[in-house]
Amino acid sequence: MQRLFFSLKFSNAQQQQLLPYQQQALAICPDAKAVASGNLHLTLFFLGQTDSEQQQRLISAAGRIKLAQFSITLDTLSCFNKPKILYLAPSQLPDALLQLQQQVSECCHAEGFSDIHDKYRPHITLARQARYSWQFKQRVAPLMLDVSEFALYLSDNINGKVRYSPLHIYRLGLV
Repeated sequence: MQRLFFSLKFSNAQQQQLLPYQQQALAICPDAKAVASGNLHLTLFFLGQTDSEQQQRLISAAGRIKLAQFSITLDTLSCFNKPKILYLAPSQLPDALLQLQQQVSECCHAEGFSDIHDKYRPHITLARQARYSWQFKQRVAPLMLDVSEFALYLSDNINGKVRYSPLHIYRLGLV
């Protein structure tokens, strides 16, 4: 069994572009724990524990998704009180992102997985264990990222550190 999730696949350069926003988040809550730059991602669907047969069927089903590349503009720094995270999110959701998330969800539901949240709220977790007693939402300088890939990721714990590794990468095309 492996702990898996589907996510947008950001390049190393894109993950580096997120670091100034992470610094802004840590300035708001300096005791929070920064997410490693290589782990910065935007989840499409969290699967949890998955066996190898389910994994192979999910890989195959997701491979049939045919959508065009798109862009996402991240411009809002905010927080979730439970879990205690600081995140960066879009104020306007691109239709293409919602279409991709819906199609990935359909693949996952067909394999018996269910959503762990009642509503999809795309965000990039910048810091965890953020202790604060107030809810905030702050507009920040917009960051536009081009999205050309999504992936099935493995969430692994190595020597007490979480690492996200893509197991299978899917390219979005020029549909």
